[in-house]
Parts: sequence; C-alpha cells; structure tokens
Amino acid sequence: AYKMRAEDSMRETEMIRALGVDIRNGVTIGRDVSLEQLEREYDAIFLGVGLGETDDLNIEADNIRRCADALSFIEKTKTNGFDHVQIGTQVAVIGGGNTAIDVATAARRLGAEVVYMIYRRSREEMSAFDYEYELAKVDGVTFVWQAAPVRVVPDARGRAQGLVCVKTELGPPDSSSRRSFRPIPGSEFTLEVDMVVRALGQKKLAFLQDIPNLKLDGGKVVVNAETMQTANPKYFAGGDCVNGGGEVVDAVAHGKRAARGIHAALAAQQRGVAHA
Repeated sequence: AYKMRAEDSMRETEMIRALGVDIRNGVTIGRDVSLEQLEREYDAIFLGVGLGETDDLNIEADNIRRCADALSFIEKTKTNGFDHVQIGTQVAVIGGGNTAIDVATAARRLGAEVVYMIYRRSREEMSAFDYEYELAKVDGVTFVWQAAPVRVVPDARGRAQGLVCVKTELGPPDSSSRRSFRPIPGSEFTLEVDMVVRALGQKKLAFLQDIPNLKLDGGKVVVNAETMQTANPKYFAGGDCVNGGGEVVDAVAHGKRAARGIHAALAAQQRGVAHA
C-alpha cells in the first residue's frame, strides 16, 4: 500500500475501460470458459496470470491463529487500507525475497513494535533487491540470518505466541545457484512473536501445462524476448508467469512489448490473407 495505492490502480483500470476494453471478473479458465473456446473466439491470447499461492512452510503451524501467507496479508493492506488491518506487536516474516520485504515493511508501518525477517541463508544469497533491503533496514526490520523455522508455538487460545527456529550452516551452491544449507543439530531457539507471515515465494500455475505446444522452463512460460510470443504462436505472455516474479514495472514493459508483438503478428496474418 505504501508503493501503489488501490485508488491509483482503480483509476488506471477505468482508463483501460474507457478505451473499450471489456473486463470480465470472476471468470476461471477451465470452469467458466475453456482454452478451446478462447482459441476459437480470439485471434491472439495474452497470458498475464502471474503466479499461484504462497509456497507452504511444511512446519507445525496448522490451525494456529495469527499465521498468514504473504499474499493474503498484502491483499488486506490494498483492499482494507492500513487503518483496518490487524497487526501483531511482534511479527515474524519468513522469507528473503522482495515480497517478504513488502510484508515486513508494511508490518512496521502498521505499528508492529518488532518485526523479524527470518532467512535460512545469508545476506549474500538473499533474492530481494538491494534498495528493498535498505528500505527495510530504515524501517527498523530485524534480520535473522541463517535460520529456518521449525514450528509455531500456540498459546492456550490457539494463537501464535512463538516461532521455534534452527540455525543453519551453509554449503556449496545448489540447483538455485545459491549456497545450500543444512540445519545445525541442537541449535534451536525461540522468537517471541504473536504473528507469523510466510513469504517463501509463489507456486507456478499448473493449468499452463494444458495449453498445447506451450513451452515451460521450471514452470515459467518461455517467450520470444522481443515479441513476448510463446512457442504456441496464438499465445503471448508477460509478467511473473514469464520471469518467475518481478516488479510491476517489469510486467508493464512486458505488456507493452506483447501488444506490439500481437499487432505485428495479426498484421502479418492479414497481409498473408490479402495476398492469398
């Protein structure tokens, strides 16, 4: 909410409507409309679907209140406004990316007295941008490096009152090109917190596998970098489903590039028909 206000997004949405764009809300591909139907009705299809739900923690946290995922937390700051978002006094944010920084910074600005950001690797392996990291430091976020969550401790009413973590030891790089880590036996410690937010990244969308001839690389859509056209020439794509998670400005740039690519592709089709 401190980066982009909801009213700014709504103003841009209305500007798009004024251009004649028909926005259909509440429509799910595969339930309300099939891919086959879209392909029959439209000459080009742009995939701007982003990513899926926040990755699971796979720790003992089920049915414990005041445990949330990053997307739900951020959504509340956008739709409800800062004045109507409940926040803990001491908050633990689990993750080391830009989304985790967003949550941690928002929590501090919402009034949390202490915000811990727990990351299993070191600062050097952190995926968050440098300026995001500096912003979080200015806002007073406390970074807990080389620590992995083990379980959330509930109070008598089933609310989070602590987060047990274990210290980690770094090893050689793994498949992510960052240094691997392993828990250090006997190094567990507990952070006294009354709210836990997981911000571990987002899942890739499985339905993309159902699109014929669409090429994926690690769940991300492969495109021509100049036109944003996919291996299926009818489909174009941009944003997080292509880069795995970036900034709004990246998605906007992809959209503009794809618009030019779609225009060029359809114009070429029309020329081909005219010369046939």
